[in-house]
Amino acid sequence: MKPDTEEVLRAALANVASSVPDASATSYRKVQIRWRRREYRRRCFVAVLVLLIVVVVCAIGLLMLSGASPDTHVIFNTATTPPPLVPR
Repeated sequence: MKPDTEEVLRAALANVASSVPDASATSYRKVQIRWRRREYRRRCFVAVLVLLIVVVVCAIGLLMLSGASPDTHVIFNTATTPPPLVPR
């Protein structure tokens, strides 16, 4: 870079840096506390939502199982004929 380009760039950056307001010593801490509180609320909301979904799905499953006829077997259906045995 040319020396004059460096000086122009240095002056421009100094001008931008001087326009930024000085932050107090506790600004970062305040923003961090606010961010952590928001993150904690978000995580709690997601946990409650997942718990609610699991409870609803379990309730639906139990209702379906309790409403089924005890005479109808879905897994072990004995009403069908067994496969023929192959002689050895």
